[in-house]
Amino acid sequence: MRLRPGPVPLPLPREHGAWAMVLTPAVVAVLALGPQPLGLVALLGWLTAYAARGPLEVLLGRGASGRAGMASAEPEVAGFWLLALAAAAAALLLPVAALRPAVLGLLAGALLLACLVFWLAQRGRTRSLLSGFLSVTGLMAGAPLYELAGAGGMSLRGWALTYACFAFFAGSIFRVKTMARERKRRSFHDLSVAVHFAFLAAAAYPAVRGWAPPLVPLALVPPLVWSVVCAWRARRRGAARLDRVGWSEVFLTVLFAGLTVLALRLPAWPPPAAHP
Repeated sequence: MRLRPGPVPLPLPREHGAWAMVLTPAVVAVLALGPQPLGLVALLGWLTAYAARGPLEVLLGRGASGRAGMASAEPEVAGFWLLALAAAAAALLLPVAALRPAVLGLLAGALLLACLVFWLAQRGRTRSLLSGFLSVTGLMAGAPLYELAGAGGMSLRGWALTYACFAFFAGSIFRVKTMARERKRRSFHDLSVAVHFAFLAAAAYPAVRGWAPPLVPLALVPPLVWSVVCAWRARRRGAARLDRVGWSEVFLTVLFAGLTVLALRLPAWPPPAAHP
């Protein structure tokens, strides 16, 4: 494999939404659950493995997203970076998996989901709801990965964090489609609002029962409100500019992350055990 002399650019994946889905659960987990050295190593390996998607897209010609040109580089450069990133990810993740066997199962599940998403993309179903849900589920692995690697198991806070991240980003599929491809389908607008409400209700039930931090459902209120706004705008104004849709999701993501961290760090939870 011959490379040109000089700097060798790294062809990173260019989907901003996917990067947000990878980074947000990881950042929220670190801030909400506290520093866990082995968990940080696992997250670094996870992010390195995701970065390898860029050169893989170049070599395959069509990325897992099914869109051409998501990453660009010469094949020789892409091959170099794919090997380098894969080796780095393995060096970071395999020792963690040896110490925490559950991590290996989680990573295997994420890899399986990635393969299914790629399979759907090759059949022209990139923008289907099934492909979106599979993508979100796989990219959320950073949240449980941090605690599984750092603590060896999942706490109630860890489960609450993982669910909240999944609900938020799964809802983003509906919010974006409402403002773009599905803006003329009122039935889809109603479905979007119903899905957001169901996600919020599913978070509220364990919080009311004391199984999850009581303020976690509040992090899913802004997405529900925004889904209603998106439906109203789609019916009244038609298609929205993609840059505005993107910036609204950036703002929502930052708000969600902040509320989730505050909810999970609430010192009054879990409640003290009752004395006999």
